[in-house]
Amino acid sequence: MPKVSVIIPIYNVANYIERCACSLFEQTLDDMEFIFVDDASPDDSIQILQETLSLFPQRKSQVHIIHHSTNLGLTAARNSGLEMATGSFVAYCDSDDYVASDMYKLLYEKAIQEKADVIYCDFFMIYSSHDEYYSTLNEHKDKTVFLKQYLLQGWNVLWNMIISRKLLLTNHLHSPKDITFCEDFYLSVRVLFYANRILKVNKALYYYNRVNVSSIVHSLYEKKKENDERKTYLDTIDFFDKNGVLTDFKKEMSWRILKNKQNLLLNPIQHQEFMNIYPESRKHIMSCPVSFCNRKMKCFMWMLTHHLRWPLLGILYLRKILGR
Repeated sequence: MPKVSVIIPIYNVANYIERCACSLFEQTLDDMEFIFVDDASPDDSIQILQETLSLFPQRKSQVHIIHHSTNLGLTAARNSGLEMATGSFVAYCDSDDYVASDMYKLLYEKAIQEKADVIYCDFFMIYSSHDEYYSTLNEHKDKTVFLKQYLLQGWNVLWNMIISRKLLLTNHLHSPKDITFCEDFYLSVRVLFYANRILKVNKALYYYNRVNVSSIVHSLYEKKKENDERKTYLDTIDFFDKNGVLTDFKKEMSWRILKNKQNLLLNPIQHQEFMNIYPESRKHIMSCPVSFCNRKMKCFMWMLTHHLRWPLLGILYLRKILGR
Protein backbone atom coordinates (compact mmCIF):
# COMPACT_ATOMS: atom_id res chain seq x y z
CA MET A 1 0.00 0.00 0.00
CA PRO A 2 1.39 3.45 -0.92
CA LYS A 3 2.05 5.78 1.97
CA VAL A 4 0.45 8.82 0.30
CA SER A 5 -1.84 9.12 -2.72
CA VAL A 6 -1.72 12.57 -4.33
CA ILE A 7 -4.72 13.57 -6.46
CA ILE A 8 -4.04 16.19 -9.14
CA PRO A 9 -6.91 17.46 -11.34
CA ILE A 10 -5.76 18.81 -14.72
CA TYR A 11 -7.47 21.44 -16.82
CA ASN A 12 -5.80 24.01 -19.07
CA VAL A 13 -2.49 24.13 -17.18
CA ALA A 14 0.03 23.64 -19.98
CA ASN A 15 2.13 26.51 -18.61
CA TYR A 16 2.32 24.99 -15.13
CA ILE A 17 1.99 21.21 -15.22
CA GLU A 18 5.68 20.51 -15.79
CA ARG A 19 6.69 22.44 -12.69
CA CYS A 20 3.93 20.78 -10.67
CA ALA A 21 4.77 17.25 -11.85
CA CYS A 22 8.50 17.70 -11.29
CA SER A 23 7.92 18.84 -7.73
CA LEU A 24 5.82 15.72 -7.13
CA PHE A 25 8.15 13.24 -8.80
CA GLU A 26 11.12 14.73 -6.89
CA GLN A 27 9.53 13.94 -3.51
CA THR A 28 11.92 12.42 -0.97
CA LEU A 29 9.14 10.04 0.08
CA ASP A 30 9.51 7.03 -2.18
CA ASP A 31 6.39 4.93 -1.71
CA MET A 32 3.76 7.21 -3.22
CA GLU A 33 0.89 7.17 -5.69
CA PHE A 34 0.17 10.02 -8.12
CA ILE A 35 -3.31 10.20 -9.65
CA PHE A 36 -3.67 12.79 -12.40
CA VAL A 37 -7.23 13.43 -13.55
CA ASP A 38 -7.55 14.89 -17.04
CA ASP A 39 -10.81 16.83 -16.85
CA ALA A 40 -11.12 17.04 -20.65
CA SER A 41 -8.36 19.64 -20.79
CA PRO A 42 -8.38 21.42 -24.20
CA ASP A 43 -4.63 22.10 -24.27
CA ASP A 44 -1.57 19.84 -24.32
CA SER A 45 -1.27 19.51 -20.53
CA ILE A 46 -1.39 15.70 -20.66
CA GLN A 47 1.29 15.50 -23.35
CA ILE A 48 3.56 17.72 -21.26
CA LEU A 49 2.84 15.56 -18.22
CA GLN A 50 3.80 12.39 -20.08
CA GLU A 51 7.00 14.01 -21.38
CA THR A 52 7.85 15.08 -17.83
CA LEU A 53 7.14 11.60 -16.49
CA SER A 54 9.62 10.13 -18.99
CA LEU A 55 12.36 11.98 -17.09
CA PHE A 56 11.45 10.09 -13.89
CA PRO A 57 11.30 6.39 -14.90
CA GLN A 58 11.41 5.33 -11.25
CA ARG A 59 8.00 6.98 -10.75
CA LYS A 60 6.27 5.54 -13.82
CA SER A 61 4.64 2.61 -12.01
CA GLN A 62 3.31 5.00 -9.35
CA VAL A 63 1.45 7.23 -11.82
CA HIS A 64 -2.16 6.82 -12.94
CA ILE A 65 -3.89 9.10 -15.44
CA ILE A 66 -7.70 9.21 -15.49
CA HIS A 67 -9.42 10.76 -18.51
CA HIS A 68 -12.80 12.47 -18.38
CA SER A 69 -14.55 12.59 -21.76
CA THR A 70 -16.20 15.90 -20.82
CA ASN A 71 -15.26 18.69 -18.44
CA LEU A 72 -16.91 17.84 -15.11
CA GLY A 73 -15.17 20.34 -12.87
CA LEU A 74 -12.71 20.27 -10.00
CA THR A 75 -14.84 18.42 -7.47
CA ALA A 76 -15.71 15.60 -9.89
CA ALA A 77 -12.03 15.30 -10.82
CA ARG A 78 -11.03 15.02 -7.17
CA ASN A 79 -13.70 12.41 -6.53
CA SER A 80 -12.52 10.35 -9.50
CA GLY A 81 -9.03 10.43 -8.06
CA LEU A 82 -10.23 9.48 -4.58
CA GLU A 83 -12.04 6.43 -5.97
CA MET A 84 -8.74 5.15 -7.40
CA ALA A 85 -6.55 6.09 -4.41
CA THR A 86 -5.03 3.23 -2.38
CA GLY A 87 -2.61 5.11 -0.09
CA SER A 88 -2.76 5.25 3.69
CA PHE A 89 -3.11 9.02 3.36
CA VAL A 90 -4.64 11.21 0.66
CA ALA A 91 -3.39 14.60 -0.49
CA TYR A 92 -4.80 17.05 -3.01
CA CYS A 93 -2.56 19.17 -5.21
CA ASP A 94 -3.73 21.74 -7.77
CA SER A 95 -1.94 21.32 -11.09
CA ASP A 96 -0.89 24.97 -11.37
CA ASP A 97 0.79 24.82 -7.95
CA TYR A 98 3.89 22.99 -6.72
CA VAL A 99 5.29 21.54 -3.51
CA ALA A 100 8.56 21.41 -1.59
CA SER A 101 10.53 18.23 -2.28
CA ASP A 102 10.16 17.01 1.31
CA MET A 103 6.55 18.01 1.85
CA TYR A 104 4.90 14.60 1.90
CA LYS A 105 7.79 12.93 3.72
CA LEU A 106 7.57 15.45 6.57
CA LEU A 107 3.79 15.28 6.80
CA TYR A 108 3.63 11.49 6.56
CA GLU A 109 6.37 10.83 9.11
CA LYS A 110 4.74 13.13 11.66
CA ALA A 111 1.36 11.50 11.04
CA ILE A 112 2.80 8.05 11.72
CA GLN A 113 4.92 9.08 14.71
CA GLU A 114 2.10 11.03 16.36
CA LYS A 115 -0.77 8.77 15.19
CA ALA A 116 -2.62 11.69 13.64
CA ASP A 117 -5.48 11.61 11.13
CA VAL A 118 -4.63 14.99 9.61
CA ILE A 119 -1.32 16.79 9.29
CA TYR A 120 -1.14 20.27 7.77
CA CYS A 121 1.51 22.91 7.08
CA ASP A 122 2.03 26.56 6.20
CA PHE A 123 2.28 27.65 2.57
CA PHE A 124 3.53 30.32 0.19
CA MET A 125 1.26 32.38 -2.04
CA ILE A 126 3.05 32.98 -5.35
CA TYR A 127 2.40 36.28 -7.10
CA SER A 128 3.98 37.57 -10.30
CA SER A 129 6.17 40.01 -8.36
CA HIS A 130 6.73 38.29 -5.01
CA ASP A 131 6.04 35.33 -2.72
CA GLU A 132 4.05 35.70 0.49
CA TYR A 133 4.37 33.38 3.50
CA TYR A 134 1.02 32.33 4.95
CA SER A 135 1.06 31.00 8.49
CA THR A 136 -1.87 28.71 9.22
CA LEU A 137 -3.51 28.04 12.57
CA ASN A 138 -1.49 26.62 15.40
CA GLU A 139 -2.41 23.25 16.85
CA HIS A 140 -4.92 23.12 19.69
CA LYS A 141 -5.70 20.17 21.95
CA ASP A 142 -9.37 21.18 22.15
CA LYS A 143 -10.79 20.31 18.73
CA THR A 144 -13.87 22.50 19.22
CA VAL A 145 -11.67 25.54 19.86
CA PHE A 146 -9.50 24.63 16.87
CA LEU A 147 -12.49 24.26 14.56
CA LYS A 148 -13.99 27.56 15.76
CA GLN A 149 -10.70 29.26 14.88
CA TYR A 150 -10.59 27.44 11.55
CA LEU A 151 -14.04 28.78 10.65
CA LEU A 152 -12.73 32.33 11.17
CA GLN A 153 -9.56 32.12 9.10
CA GLY A 154 -9.48 33.32 5.51
CA TRP A 155 -7.96 30.24 3.89
CA ASN A 156 -9.83 26.97 4.31
CA VAL A 157 -8.02 24.64 1.93
CA LEU A 158 -7.21 20.98 1.40
CA TRP A 159 -3.93 21.12 -0.48
CA ASN A 160 -1.70 21.90 2.51
CA MET A 161 -2.59 18.70 4.37
CA ILE A 162 -2.62 14.93 4.18
CA ILE A 163 -5.73 13.09 5.36
CA SER A 164 -6.17 9.52 6.53
CA ARG A 165 -7.91 7.66 3.70
CA LYS A 166 -9.60 5.49 6.32
CA LEU A 167 -11.14 8.64 7.84
CA LEU A 168 -12.47 9.68 4.43
CA LEU A 169 -13.91 6.25 3.64
CA THR A 170 -15.36 5.54 7.10
CA ASN A 171 -17.25 8.83 7.15
CA HIS A 172 -18.16 8.78 3.45
CA LEU A 173 -16.38 12.07 2.82
CA HIS A 174 -15.83 13.39 -0.68
CA SER A 175 -15.92 16.69 -2.55
CA PRO A 176 -19.45 18.05 -3.08
CA LYS A 177 -20.79 17.33 -6.57
CA ASP A 178 -22.99 20.38 -7.06
CA ILE A 179 -20.65 23.29 -6.30
CA THR A 180 -17.56 24.72 -7.96
CA PHE A 181 -16.41 27.23 -5.37
CA CYS A 182 -15.91 26.77 -1.62
CA GLU A 183 -15.45 23.03 -2.13
CA ASP A 184 -12.33 23.03 0.05
CA PHE A 185 -14.26 24.58 2.93
CA TYR A 186 -17.03 21.99 2.59
CA LEU A 187 -14.72 18.99 2.79
CA SER A 188 -12.02 20.33 5.11
CA VAL A 189 -14.52 21.28 7.83
CA ARG A 190 -15.95 17.76 7.80
CA VAL A 191 -12.49 16.18 7.77
CA LEU A 192 -11.42 18.21 10.79
CA PHE A 193 -14.69 17.48 12.58
CA TYR A 194 -14.23 13.71 12.29
CA ALA A 195 -10.45 13.64 12.83
CA ASN A 196 -9.29 12.29 16.19
CA ARG A 197 -5.94 14.07 16.07
CA ILE A 198 -4.87 17.09 14.01
CA LEU A 199 -1.26 18.25 14.00
CA LYS A 200 0.90 20.77 12.17
CA VAL A 201 4.35 20.89 10.59
CA ASN A 202 5.54 24.44 11.23
CA LYS A 203 7.02 25.00 7.80
CA ALA A 204 5.75 26.32 4.45
CA LEU A 205 5.79 23.34 2.09
CA TYR A 206 3.13 24.18 -0.49
CA TYR A 207 3.34 26.89 -3.17
CA TYR A 208 -0.06 28.27 -4.15
CA ASN A 209 -0.12 29.95 -7.54
CA ARG A 210 -1.97 33.30 -7.52
CA VAL A 211 -1.03 34.15 -11.11
CA ASN A 212 -2.93 31.63 -13.24
CA VAL A 213 -6.36 32.90 -14.26
CA SER A 214 -7.37 30.09 -16.61
CA SER A 215 -7.34 27.00 -14.40
CA ILE A 216 -10.38 25.09 -13.15
CA VAL A 217 -10.74 27.23 -10.05
CA HIS A 218 -10.33 30.72 -11.47
CA SER A 219 -12.29 30.62 -14.72
CA LEU A 220 -15.85 31.02 -13.48
CA TYR A 221 -18.08 33.89 -12.37
CA GLU A 222 -18.33 35.91 -9.16
CA LYS A 223 -22.07 35.32 -8.83
CA LYS A 224 -21.56 31.56 -9.03
CA LYS A 225 -18.93 31.88 -6.29
CA GLU A 226 -21.31 33.81 -4.06
CA ASN A 227 -24.10 31.25 -4.53
CA ASP A 228 -21.78 28.29 -3.97
CA GLU A 229 -20.40 29.84 -0.78
CA ARG A 230 -23.90 30.45 0.54
CA LYS A 231 -25.02 26.90 -0.21
CA THR A 232 -21.88 25.48 1.39
CA TYR A 233 -22.33 27.52 4.55
CA LEU A 234 -25.99 26.54 4.87
CA ASP A 235 -25.11 22.88 4.25
CA THR A 236 -22.41 23.10 6.91
CA ILE A 237 -24.84 24.63 9.40
CA ASP A 238 -27.16 21.70 8.70
CA PHE A 239 -24.23 19.29 9.13
CA PHE A 240 -23.37 20.74 12.55
CA ASP A 241 -27.04 20.67 13.53
CA LYS A 242 -27.45 16.99 12.59
CA ASN A 243 -24.36 16.17 14.65
CA GLY A 244 -25.70 18.05 17.67
CA VAL A 245 -22.94 20.68 17.80
CA LEU A 246 -24.49 23.72 16.08
CA THR A 247 -24.52 25.72 19.31
CA ASP A 248 -20.71 25.46 19.38
CA PHE A 249 -20.29 26.98 15.92
CA LYS A 250 -23.45 29.03 15.33
CA LYS A 251 -21.79 32.41 15.86
CA GLU A 252 -18.88 31.71 13.50
CA MET A 253 -21.17 30.32 10.79
CA SER A 254 -23.52 33.29 11.20
CA TRP A 255 -20.60 35.62 10.58
CA ARG A 256 -19.75 33.73 7.39
CA ILE A 257 -23.36 33.96 6.22
CA LEU A 258 -23.44 37.71 6.94
CA LYS A 259 -20.24 38.23 4.98
CA ASN A 260 -21.61 36.25 2.06
CA LYS A 261 -24.97 37.97 1.82
CA GLN A 262 -23.91 41.54 2.62
CA ASN A 263 -23.90 42.65 -1.03
CA LEU A 264 -27.65 42.01 -1.16
CA LEU A 265 -28.05 45.09 1.03
CA LEU A 266 -26.94 47.38 -1.78
CA ASN A 267 -29.85 46.39 -4.03
CA PRO A 268 -33.28 47.23 -2.54
CA ILE A 269 -34.88 44.50 -4.69
CA GLN A 270 -32.81 41.92 -2.79
CA HIS A 271 -33.57 43.12 0.73
CA GLN A 272 -36.18 40.44 1.33
CA GLU A 273 -33.74 37.80 0.08
CA PHE A 274 -31.22 39.06 2.65
CA MET A 275 -33.82 38.70 5.38
CA ASN A 276 -34.81 35.18 4.29
CA ILE A 277 -31.28 33.71 4.24
CA TYR A 278 -30.59 32.14 7.64
CA PRO A 279 -32.53 34.71 9.73
CA GLU A 280 -30.74 33.53 12.88
CA SER A 281 -27.60 35.32 11.69
CA ARG A 282 -29.09 38.72 12.48
CA LYS A 283 -28.42 38.10 16.20
CA HIS A 284 -24.70 38.25 15.47
CA ILE A 285 -24.52 41.36 13.26
CA MET A 286 -22.89 43.73 15.72
CA SER A 287 -20.37 41.13 16.94
CA CYS A 288 -19.30 40.25 13.39
CA PRO A 289 -15.55 40.93 12.94
CA VAL A 290 -14.60 43.89 10.76
CA SER A 291 -12.55 41.47 8.67
CA PHE A 292 -15.87 39.88 7.64
CA CYS A 293 -18.13 42.96 7.43
CA ASN A 294 -17.02 46.56 7.80
CA ARG A 295 -18.81 48.99 10.11
CA LYS A 296 -20.82 50.58 7.30
CA MET A 297 -22.24 47.24 6.15
CA LYS A 298 -22.99 46.19 9.72
CA CYS A 299 -24.88 49.46 10.17
CA PHE A 300 -26.90 48.77 7.01
CA MET A 301 -27.66 45.25 8.25
CA TRP A 302 -28.79 46.56 11.63
CA MET A 303 -31.10 49.12 10.00
CA LEU A 304 -32.72 46.56 7.70
CA THR A 305 -33.29 44.04 10.50
CA HIS A 306 -34.67 46.68 12.90
CA HIS A 307 -37.49 48.04 10.73
CA LEU A 308 -35.45 50.98 9.44
CA ARG A 309 -35.61 50.07 5.77
CA TRP A 310 -36.89 53.45 4.59
CA PRO A 311 -33.97 55.38 6.08
CA LEU A 312 -31.68 52.75 4.58
CA LEU A 313 -33.27 53.25 1.16
CA GLY A 314 -32.62 56.98 1.52
CA ILE A 315 -28.94 56.34 2.27
CA LEU A 316 -28.62 53.96 -0.67
CA TYR A 317 -30.29 56.53 -2.96
CA LEU A 318 -27.86 59.24 -1.85
CA ARG A 319 -24.93 56.86 -2.39
CA LYS A 320 -26.14 56.24 -5.92
CA ILE A 321 -26.47 59.94 -6.67
CA LEU A 322 -23.05 60.72 -5.21
CA GLY A 323 -21.48 57.72 -6.94
CA ARG A 324 -20.28 56.09 -3.73
